[in-house]
Amino acid sequence: MNHWFNYEATAKILVFSLVLGAGLPALFALGVQLHAAGAGTVGQAGGHAPSRRQVLVALGWAIFGLVLAVVVIGVLYIARDFIAHHIGWHILGAQRA
Repeated sequence: MNHWFNYEATAKILVFSLVLGAGLPALFALGVQLHAAGAGTVGQAGGHAPSRRQVLVALGWAIFGLVLAVVVIGVLYIARDFIAHHIGWHILGAQRA
């Protein structure tokens, strides 16, 4: 480790940002694909629509909920000290003054 540059911390930030930066959009895309397949809008051949598959629709909504929860928790984590200062809620490891 150099005295002015922390390679280990940089590697952790790089891996974490790649996992979330590429993983969340990929999860969202998977949710869209599952929802469309379950709703019967994918693969329409001829003149009839395929039947609805409720399991795929439910799985798509579950993935949407997971992505939304990760985004909300991320925003709350970033704003935790601001929230603690203005509202008084010390969430996600906010510092107590």
